[in-house]
Amino acid sequence: MANMNSVDSSKGRLRGTYIAIMIPLGVAINYVGGQIATSLGLPIYLDSIGTVIVAAIMGPWVGALSGALFNVISSLINGNILASLFAICNIGSGLIVGFMARYRKYNTIPHVVIATVLVALWNAIVGSPIAMVVYGGVDGNTGTNLMIAGLQALGNDLMGAAFLARIPVNLIDKGIACFIAWIILRKLPENMRSLSGSKSTAQTSNAK
Repeated sequence: MANMNSVDSSKGRLRGTYIAIMIPLGVAINYVGGQIATSLGLPIYLDSIGTVIVAAIMGPWVGALSGALFNVISSLINGNILASLFAICNIGSGLIVGFMARYRKYNTIPHVVIATVLVALWNAIVGSPIAMVVYGGVDGNTGTNLMIAGLQALGNDLMGAAFLARIPVNLIDKGIACFIAWIILRKLPENMRSLSGSKSTAQTSNAK
């Protein structure tokens, strides 16, 4: 029993160490990605890659926390505290990918496609009303704004155009994030793949 407690304590300390490393790393990756997209005028955001990576490795709650911290910190840096509301988008992204990874539903290309669709829809549904509050419907993304303008010209109202425009943009943007996270997760040793709370392959086979 003493040995078992020692092993559990060791695993807990190891996970705590990884959490302390991965949360700020996720924030940094999101910030750098967002800056690259903005500076190059890309029609995507690239500001959730870190969230998805952390969620895939460390699980839903750690990923969600990393994403939320990024939005709060970046809004303070940019002097627009209302923009921190977009943390809801990143929290959802972290929870979706994190729970999929935890239950071993993030192992194949079809899993990545499903995660991409779910995350993209979440961000479009939640991001549209937030953008209405923070930016009046449009934001700093050139691609999204051009699509919104085009959809409005076709007779859509601003809210509807803001939602529809975000679907293709988010499918590409979140697809990149989900695919990168999947590649990284595949390259990790087996013991690190269980940090999300999922059972390793070895543990599963032993249980059987």
